[in-house]
This record gives sequence, C-alpha cells and structure tokens, in this order.
Amino acid sequence: MRTLNVIIAVMLMAYGHTVSGQKVLDTIQANSQMNVALFFPSPIKQAITGNTKAIFTYNREEAQYFGLLQSTANTITNLLVVTMDGQAYEFKVAYRENVAQTHFFVDKAHSIGPVQPLPGKKGDSLASHTARFPLLRGLPSSDGNGALASVRRKGIRLLLKRLVYRNAQVFMVVEVRNRSGIDFEVGTLEALRINGSLKRRSSYQETRLEPHYIFERPKIIKTGTSQRFVLVLPKFVLSHKEHLRLILLESRGGRRLELNY
Repeated sequence: MRTLNVIIAVMLMAYGHTVSGQKVLDTIQANSQMNVALFFPSPIKQAITGNTKAIFTYNREEAQYFGLLQSTANTITNLLVVTMDGQAYEFKVAYRENVAQTHFFVDKAHSIGPVQPLPGKKGDSLASHTARFPLLRGLPSSDGNGALASVRRKGIRLLLKRLVYRNAQVFMVVEVRNRSGIDFEVGTLEALRINGSLKRRSSYQETRLEPHYIFERPKIIKTGTSQRFVLVLPKFVLSHKEHLRLILLESRGGRRLELNY
C-alpha cells in the first residue's frame, strides 16, 4: 500500500494539470487485468457498482481520494460514488479487453448533485420522539460496560453496545470513546447489512439501513471523553450468511472506523 501511495502521488503531480480540461466522463472501460484508477476532489465516503461482476475498491479504514475499478467479461453496469463533501457521482462501466485509459481525474463538475443528510424533520422535538419511542431515554445508560463488538483506530474506539427489537424498529446503542488527544467531530455513522464476502464478488451485496431517527447524536467528542447515542432503524434480522457493518467517519478529517458484527 505504501508503494501504491507513492505511485499515486507521482501520478497526481504529473496529471493534475489536466483536470480542468478533462471532458465529462461518460463510459469507463475496465477489465480484470488492469486497475483503472479514479481520483476524486474529496475523499470517498461510499461506493457501489450495479453489478457484482464489476468491483470498485477503496480504502475503508482511512479516507482517501482514489479508488480502483475492475470488471469481468461481458459486463455493462454503473458505478455510484459519494464523497465526504456530500457530492454524488455516477459512471457507466463497460468491459473492454483493451482499455483506452487507466486513470481519470474526476472534477466536481462531474457530480450529479449533492446528497443531503437525514436530519430530523422540522418541528420534531425530543418530547415527540420519546413519546413515539419511549425506550430512548433509558437505553444509552442501561447496558453497562459490555459490548457486542468494538473496533479501535488511532485512539478512537467505536462500540456496538446493544440491539433492542421493538415492534417494527431496532434500537441500536452505539458508543464512541476518544483517547486520541484530538477532538473528534462526528460526521456520519452508516449501518450496512452485508451479505457474502468481497473475496467472492458474485455473491457480495451491501444494503444500507436508513435510520428513522438518531437520539442524542453528538457533534463533537472531546478527547478524553465518550458518548453514547441510539440509532432507530427499520426492523431487520440477519441470516447466518449476513453480518452488520458500522462505518464512522470524521466530519473534518480522514479518521474512519469500520466495525463488523
């Protein structure tokens, strides 16, 4: 990875001046023998291809500006990418035995538009939500010090504390501990339902679980402190082939944690 980063840096210096003159991207050619690199103006937050026979890999542990695309024979699909500045991008992907170009510098002008966050609806209040979900007030402090799963990176620890099922909702209790020496500004926390493994591309699938509401969501976690909050999700039940993935991103910075349960 270190060698790859050096190569990337050299390519950025060599080709960065061409970005402003680059035409709008239409179809990207790819195959399974070459890596086609896409460089974005903001770090990649999330990406997915429409067909599992094409795969776009990017660093899920530490936010970076580029990803690598490959595709197998007889594949025509699309690639969707969301970057950390909230911009969304879509590209057509077609298999070619001999690709015409192995790197693209994506400009913000290529974006199909911004992706808005999911704040609470106007007029919503703590009282109204606790009336709809009476479990909310007691959940953050009701599960002690244990955890179902946790991950630590660069002094930040993400813990999945508890999953509580009530009617058509799942209440997910999450805790973030900051021992990094630097305040952590909370960006997004994504919950994904994962089926299969990236090692078997044909069976891998990600499904995002959109929260109905996030209770006591922090904006910033000071160093030396921790905070719990609750995601209210639509009901889901994992099969024996599935697992849950949480991805926590820093709002202004590259720190990223990925927890699997």
